[in-house]
Amino acid sequence: MHILIYGYIMLKKVHADAANSVISLLEQSASTSVLSALQSNFTKGQAIALLDNAPICIKILDLAFNLKYMSPSGIKSLGIDDINSFYGRPYPFDFYPQLFCDDMTESLNRALTTNKIVKQEANIVDLKGNELRFHSTIIPVESESGQNETLLVISVEVPVTNEEDIELSKLKSLQVGGGINEHSNQNFNSSFMAKVENVVLVNMHDNNFDVNALAEHLFMSRSTLQRKLKTETGESAAIYIRQKRLSKAHEFIQSKVHKTLAETAYSVGFKHVGNFSTLYKKYQLVIKSH
Repeated sequence: MHILIYGYIMLKKVHADAANSVISLLEQSASTSVLSALQSNFTKGQAIALLDNAPICIKILDLAFNLKYMSPSGIKSLGIDDINSFYGRPYPFDFYPQLFCDDMTESLNRALTTNKIVKQEANIVDLKGNELRFHSTIIPVESESGQNETLLVISVEVPVTNEEDIELSKLKSLQVGGGINEHSNQNFNSSFMAKVENVVLVNMHDNNFDVNALAEHLFMSRSTLQRKLKTETGESAAIYIRQKRLSKAHEFIQSKVHKTLAETAYSVGFKHVGNFSTLYKKYQLVIKSH
């Protein structure tokens, strides 16, 4: 079967959440005609046309992460002359930055082991060394027997000069003799930490909200999030989330928002009141010591 048709079949076999992700990505970048085609029944010709012309990079990987298919948009973006030489080779490609390779490999493994959609956003380079930035959605696809059969990676190019990159560029321009303006560095750090804190505060009521969920909300891999938080706070992401929950619980208790300790515990995402009570007592001791 034509490899493009195989790619189309992979799209059709994805579960509802994944299909919505595909549609959402196309809504951001595809023409109205392509979107309409996706939402209707395909003919063989329409399937080929979609995969040939959709302005997103569609990659199909086997379970060892070897490349089985890449859509023309991705081939063009990366400046690849002969895509056939890349088929059967492991993804991510060896000309990508090592940091991206590590993060993407971790994301692929997480999608495969959890059987859940994983998202990330990061910079890469093409074959000429030009920097690109892609938002990627990794979708595990099951066979009719219910076993993972392949991984679908759908990437949309986004501007490299996003907010954090602009701030980082400003910091680099302020470097003098290896030093960085301390006030500017604090601004850059506070921008990242403000995003982290906002995401945690908005989602802390959900007792399933964890490090993986925080990483997905920030469009970065778990390992990248852990590194950045460790640098900024000296703590792991899990401890940071727990401390934010305890801090908010303390606010609720001081303001007498809830009638019972259990209500407070559940409102900030703790599943077990006993565990919350133990941790909160330790938290109070820390506060009093300061």
